[in-house]
Formats: sequence, C-alpha cells, structure tokens
Amino acid sequence: MNNWKWKLMQFMQGRYGNDELGKAIYWGILILLVLSLFGFRYGSRIALVLLIFYYFRFFSKNHEARRRENQIYLQKSYALRIKLTNWKQSAEYRKTHKVFKCSKCKKKLSVPRGKGKIEVSCPCGNRIIKKT
Repeated sequence: MNNWKWKLMQFMQGRYGNDELGKAIYWGILILLVLSLFGFRYGSRIALVLLIFYYFRFFSKNHEARRRENQIYLQKSYALRIKLTNWKQSAEYRKTHKVFKCSKCKKKLSVPRGKGKIEVSCPCGNRIIKKT
C-alpha cells in the first residue's frame, strides 16, 4: 500500500490540482447530472465534456495558464459571489433581527427579535410601532 501511495504522490508532483474554477466546474457537473435524471436530455453529455475539462485542468503542469483561467473566472464571478455572500449574511441576520421598511422614506430598519411590541424612530422622524 505504501508503494501505491508513493507512486501517486510522485505522479501528482508538479500538477496544478484544484482551485475555485475547478470547484465551480465540479458543482456544474453535479447539477447537470441531477438535471439529466429529471429529463434534461443533454445534461450527461455536457457533464462529460466538463468532467474531461476538469481533469485536464486538475492534472495540468502548466501552472501559469491555469492560474490565468482561474483569475479570469474570479474577476467575472465577483459580483455574483458578493451577492450570494450578502444574501447569506442577510439570512443569518434575519434569524436574530426583525427587518422592516419605514412607511414614509422606505428606509430599512431593524430591531432585535423577541422584544415584544416596541416603538421605533426612523431617521426621517417617523415613529413606528412594531411587534418583534
């Protein structure tokens, strides 16, 4: 068994491995395979092509080209990743706080949950009574 591990380590030495683009491709493959189970006709074919591309990148020794590909992916997906992060943080925040809008200025206001009926003053001067 140790001999097999040694050979695998020798083979992987100098290979590029996984990065953010590789993770995105991997999740894309999984999603396409699930979609193909539900009737998407070309899902498994596209997943196979992505799998070949994934392994090509994973075992590549051309680090500079793979790094450039990953950098382009990170730049293009930046806005989407920020939106997803903000959505996730907002969902976590809403577990502990009640968020509502002012009826006058439409500004978002938040108060801690579980405080009962409270009066909230908006910066515009409007007073709102809300149940938390």
